[in-house]
Amino acid sequence: MKRLAMTGMNRVEVIEYDERQLEDGQVRVKTEIASGKHGTSLAMLESTNFAGVSFDQERRLFVRSDNGSAHPATPEKPLNLGTTAVGTITEVAADVSQWKVGDRVFGLMDIRTTNIVSADSLWTLGDIDPLNALCIEPAYVSIHAIREANVRFGDAVVVVGLGAIGLIAVAMCANAGAEQIIAVDPIGPRRALAEQLGATAVLDPSDSRIDPAEVVHDLTGGPGVDVAIECAGRYDALDTSIRSCRVGGTVSAAGFYQGEASSLWLGREWHHNRLSMVVPHGCGWGHPPRDFPRWDTRRAYDAIVSLMRQGRLNVGEIIQPVMPIDEGPDAYRLMIEEPQKTIKFAVQF
Repeated sequence: MKRLAMTGMNRVEVIEYDERQLEDGQVRVKTEIASGKHGTSLAMLESTNFAGVSFDQERRLFVRSDNGSAHPATPEKPLNLGTTAVGTITEVAADVSQWKVGDRVFGLMDIRTTNIVSADSLWTLGDIDPLNALCIEPAYVSIHAIREANVRFGDAVVVVGLGAIGLIAVAMCANAGAEQIIAVDPIGPRRALAEQLGATAVLDPSDSRIDPAEVVHDLTGGPGVDVAIECAGRYDALDTSIRSCRVGGTVSAAGFYQGEASSLWLGREWHHNRLSMVVPHGCGWGHPPRDFPRWDTRRAYDAIVSLMRQGRLNVGEIIQPVMPIDEGPDAYRLMIEEPQKTIKFAVQF
């Protein structure tokens, strides 16, 4: 039995594990293909935000701590790196009635040979493409990034950062009827894919001849966008998002920012244009969506699955590359050294 795990700072390994027995309400899934996070995992590998502090769950406050500099993963206590998997059920607990052995399913699972999961956290694969199914977890962030920023029919939107979350956000904005969708990323293949998914214009922020925010204003006839969705997790990308908005616009900050802020001038556009910022549900943990109880976790996932079944959310091209489990650690090398070769990796079993 093999799993891909974080075992320390800047360390990802394939390690062996022992199977365990099922508990009530659980099923065992033999994994066919699985995927993990990119930006969040890279941030966890460095663990910058937790240096010298710990998070007080009750007060929802970071406080100084002598134990805060410790990395969350060790060889003795490795961390899971997987988010989503597709596979076949091989065993069900005695009290589980909605699944049977042989059912092909997908859901939130780890990158490992077999997954033991709650029977209520799976969906029937049916005719959904397995690569598309692997996108359900980033789509959960994207759907809240759009809903909680109130993207509406006819809006102008900029999406800054075209990893999995950003590219799915482009596709969802197109579904939502945005009139303009401007996609910003330095990596050419990602910009090309954004155009396929519905972007009306793409910009390369590494092109020294342009200021992306100025071009966004030009493309919108002057005022800027109604909503900026920031998915890069970089302060310069957040600055571009802020500067791209029109008066009274909204920034949906879905990126996971690391370290102390830089490249931000909050006394400029942020202050003078009276902008709003939301950190959407799906980023972080321990909080409900803003429109709870009408929308909860299950409803959001069910909506994403339904859109996939209807053929209205086809984003499987985001899954690249696909590699065998023994080469899994190489995915993280690609993220750091050759990001143009990967968007959201998958591991094939």
